[in-house]
Amino acid sequence: MSPENASTDPPVPETAKPTAGKAGQTLALRLWPAWLVCFVMLSCMITTVTSSIDNRSRFMVMMAGPLVCCLLFILYVILFSRLRWKEILLLSLSAVIAPALCVSLSVQESPLYTALWVYAVPLAIFTTTAGLSLFCDSPRRIRNTSRLLFVGWMLFTLVRVDGFDGSYYPEFAWRWTPVHEQTLAALPQQSEPVATRETTEIPVSVPAEWPRFRGSAKNGISTADLTPLDWKTQPPEILWKIRVGPAWSSFSCSGKRLFTQEQRHEQEYVSCYDAADGSLIWSHADNTRFEEVVSGSGPRSTPTVINGRVFALGGRGLLTCLDEETGAEVWQRDFVMEFGADPPMWGFSGSPEPVDDKIVVYVGGEKHGLTAFDMESGEVRWSFPSRGMNYTTVQTAKLCETPCLLFCDGAGVHALDPATGQPCWTFKPTGYEQTPMVDPQQFENGDLLVALGDGAGVCRLQVTRTESDEGSPWKITELWSSRFLRPSFNDSLISNDLVFGFNQAVFSCIDGQTGKRLWHGGRYGFGQAILLQTTGQIIVAAENGDAVLLRATGDGLQEQHRISVLNGKTWNHPIVANGCLYLRNGAEAVCLKLTTASSTAPAVASVKPVR
Repeated sequence: MSPENASTDPPVPETAKPTAGKAGQTLALRLWPAWLVCFVMLSCMITTVTSSIDNRSRFMVMMAGPLVCCLLFILYVILFSRLRWKEILLLSLSAVIAPALCVSLSVQESPLYTALWVYAVPLAIFTTTAGLSLFCDSPRRIRNTSRLLFVGWMLFTLVRVDGFDGSYYPEFAWRWTPVHEQTLAALPQQSEPVATRETTEIPVSVPAEWPRFRGSAKNGISTADLTPLDWKTQPPEILWKIRVGPAWSSFSCSGKRLFTQEQRHEQEYVSCYDAADGSLIWSHADNTRFEEVVSGSGPRSTPTVINGRVFALGGRGLLTCLDEETGAEVWQRDFVMEFGADPPMWGFSGSPEPVDDKIVVYVGGEKHGLTAFDMESGEVRWSFPSRGMNYTTVQTAKLCETPCLLFCDGAGVHALDPATGQPCWTFKPTGYEQTPMVDPQQFENGDLLVALGDGAGVCRLQVTRTESDEGSPWKITELWSSRFLRPSFNDSLISNDLVFGFNQAVFSCIDGQTGKRLWHGGRYGFGQAILLQTTGQIIVAAENGDAVLLRATGDGLQEQHRISVLNGKTWNHPIVANGCLYLRNGAEAVCLKLTTASSTAPAVASVKPVR
């Protein structure tokens, strides 16, 4: 080439040569927007498992985060990635075929589908971004990225999900391991002979020691005459441990009989076990099943035993009255079929509350909200209008020497006339949310502790009454509101104006006079607790199945000892009766002897193994 024809422009470096418009040429990708989407996705996932954030907000982020990030990533691929249209088409086909193949080959259950949405979609975004970054200069970058994408999705065909814990961590298990419920046999029906040995007779006139959810006073406090427990030097003896069906029910106890509920396959049971050795006395089954993706299957309510009758509410709204001694059905009402009720998202959870000659429970039907049923006949005596999701148990109380029923729903806190169901007053605290989860409680002076919602906080209400011819005689004053105690479905304990409970996943204590935090630090997950009044101690049933012994004091967390008792997620309330601690979860039940050798407790010849 002659000098006059030579170009005067400087040579263009190889890396800076234009890449667009030439067939077969590998284009330089713009990757930073994809990694930005991954960062947003990671932030959403961290938010969903941060227990200091209330459950409702975490749940919304858990479900909406993958959708938002997926849409952002699609926009990135189409508009900002610099991929050719042929590459976009091939990547899109992979992004559709891989999840479709995963769903067709995986366990066909709703919990896994939820996990696929919450975890597999973010993983797919990450693997696609990683593949494009690793193979960005390769002419086969889409093929290699698609391989990574398929591997990520296929991992989920190897597992199943048995639900989520309180912090929304999925409970993954290998798909080939046995499901606990599938290993259980059906229980004998009431009409079949269950036990040939003699059982302890329960005179109707003798009050049950733990007759209902959270005990006779409905406050989670045991008044049993116990000596102070020292689990370090004298660990509690395990008297028996048995296998039970999934449920979040607690126990009720009358004499030597324990009553609970459980699911076994397609039958929902009310079960009666011997408190001394854990053997089955009788069972009653209904052909129904409640199940949802977070908590799994089984009923949520706890039976109530009174006057020789057992009242139990199932997860799909079957209210059943049974004979305490035999388990024979006396009457049954179906909330869905008879009253047009819609089962709440987490199932019917309120326990039946005895009020004089009535049983009161939340129905949530078109014309029947909180409803009182005749104990003997099951006929409706009165109903207070209320609809929507509700997981609380109505509470009997005396307010200013006036008998009342305390009931929470979306409109606030109601005080009702026990005889008629007519409202005495209604009050909606500041910051109160729509779905009540935790029952109201009373302080010693009659003030009320009210939860504001799922992980939203608590408040203290003062109730006064003056006789007046003008307006309502009732006056409700909100004394304080606190976010230092934010229960979700975990009930609190009140002792000497101290309030102990769960601030989401951390056990805490607040001052009942001011709502200020006194201490915070018990890492027990989303568990439940019981107060031993005579010893000044608290037993926490931790979410992982441990039993933790604490001092009931406002002077800092004083954990005395911790023992492993149950395996798996434990959300069920513990009870104390017959000098023993009874615990259960969705798989096991256990009896621990709390008394010394000289005390009276159910006697057994030897420890009964899990069966």
